Amino acid sequence: MAKQLLGDILVDNGEISQKQLDEALAIQKKEGGLIGIILVNLGYLNEQSLVKYLAIQAERVVQSE
Repeated sequence: MAKQLLGDILVDNGEISQKQLDEALAIQKKEGGLIGIILVNLGYLNEQSLVKYLAIQAERVVQSE
């Protein structure tokens, strides 16, 4: 099972919209960087939510192993 990407987890849980994710991914493609930090810098996600969803993503990776 492929690991679920952070952006997809955020969209699936209603934290950000697909449009916001697409904008952040375009910035990431152009400038590089981590998607979570880009979303925080754009104001679409706060740091507490980022930490929460990174933990959720990590937990899913561990469970899938």
